[in-house]
Amino acid sequence: MADTAYWTVVHGLKGFFSCFCRVETHRTRNVPAGPWILACNHLSHFDPPLIAGAFSRPLDFLAMRELFRPAWFGGLLRAANVIPVGRRQADTAALKAALGRLQKGRIVCVFPEGGLRAGATSVLGGADLTEGVALLASRAGVPVRPAVIVGSDQLYVGRNWIRRPRVLVAVGEPILPPGKEEKRSDWVKKLGRKMREVYDEARHRHRLHPHELPHTPQERWKAGR
Repeated sequence: MADTAYWTVVHGLKGFFSCFCRVETHRTRNVPAGPWILACNHLSHFDPPLIAGAFSRPLDFLAMRELFRPAWFGGLLRAANVIPVGRRQADTAALKAALGRLQKGRIVCVFPEGGLRAGATSVLGGADLTEGVALLASRAGVPVRPAVIVGSDQLYVGRNWIRRPRVLVAVGEPILPPGKEEKRSDWVKKLGRKMREVYDEARHRHRLHPHELPHTPQERWKAGR
C-alpha cells in the first residue's frame, strides 16, 4: 500500500500544527513495523493529525463515517489510508477492512473510548473502553500498544494557538490479544489499566501542569485556557 498521500497530508498538517503547539513524544519514534494495533484515548478533534505526526511509521486510522462527507474530503481521507466506521452499530465492513490492513502488516490506530472523552467519562479517568478493540485484536491475533495524548484539548481555546501549548503523545509496551478463555470485558479493563499507567508515567516524566491535563471543551471555553 502506497503511503505517498498519507505522508503528504501528515507532513503538511505537522508543519501547520507546529506553528501553534509544541508536540513532545515518548517511545513513538522507535516502534516496530506492523502488524499491531495502537489504542489511544480520544481527547479532541485535533488528535489524529497530532498522533500521526508523532510516529515515524504510517498509521491507518479508523474514523467515524460522518467525517467522509463531503465526497472530496472523504476521498482525501481514503487516500491517506483512513478507514470509515459506523458508530451506532456493529460495522462488519470496517472490521473486515481493519483486519485486511493488519494482514498486510499495517499499524491500525483505534480510539476505543467510543468518542471524545475527558474527566470521568474517559479511560484516563477510570471509565471502561468499548470491546471493539478486543474483537479486532483477537480476530487478527496481533498485539495492542496502549497510548495516550494529552494537551490537544487546549487548542479548543483560540488564544492558546498564539501561546503554542504543549501536546504530549506517549506509547507503552504491547499487550497480547485476548486469549481463547479470556473474556473481552476483562481484557479491555486490562488495556484501560495499561493506558492509565502510560498516562501516569508520562504526566510525571514531563511534569505536566494542571491546566495541561485533560478537560472537556466546555471546561476549556469557560476557563478561557
